[in-house]
Amino acid sequence: MKSKFYLGIIFILIGIGAIFKQLGLWDLSNIIFTWWPLILIGSGVSQLGKRSVSKTSGITLIVIGVLFQMRKLSIINVSLTKFFLPAIIIAIGVSMLFPRTLKKENFEFSKGEVDQDVVDSLALFSTVKNRNISKNFRGGSLVALFGGVDLDLRDAYLLNPGARIDVTTAFGGVNIIVPPEWKVVVKGIPIFGGWSNKTRGKDYVNLEAPILNVHCFVAFGGVDIKD
Repeated sequence: MKSKFYLGIIFILIGIGAIFKQLGLWDLSNIIFTWWPLILIGSGVSQLGKRSVSKTSGITLIVIGVLFQMRKLSIINVSLTKFFLPAIIIAIGVSMLFPRTLKKENFEFSKGEVDQDVVDSLALFSTVKNRNISKNFRGGSLVALFGGVDLDLRDAYLLNPGARIDVTTAFGGVNIIVPPEWKVVVKGIPIFGGWSNKTRGKDYVNLEAPILNVHCFVAFGGVDIKD
């Protein structure tokens, strides 16, 4: 709900700025063009501040946002493609330094069956495909940058009060498959991208149904959730 509120504020400011520009009072476009990476940084900080089981998504957003902001402020004047891969590697390293209390947390770069209570998958110019069979799934983080992540949770068990997955995708896609009895709640910020919740659990109210909360940041990509 908060992310939708902030996104609405951003659209209102853009609209007001466009009106002011037409009236010759104030040109907001230069400010937006210069400082838009702060949206990425703010989203990353927000994810780090929440009680999430994984910090990978938040750190990745902050690193990408800082790179773009430095480029806009002419602190660095070279192509960002030269720094993109090293920056993501740094983000992965930093995320691994955070203390972790839940079991079986590691990065999965392979295809196959895993028994992880917490997922922490990164697809960078590649594809990650996993079928999770955890008996106490707790959520985690899925990051797809110029790649894709496929997570199959049909054989996993979700205990109350539920779980949360942070999804970050830029120029990539994430597919999540859940059991039909799960209820999935999706929130987030789409920037030239979006998500689709095709699960049947969203269409009826079942107080006993386990809830999977999916928090998305989607830029030039997509997230597809189905059962």
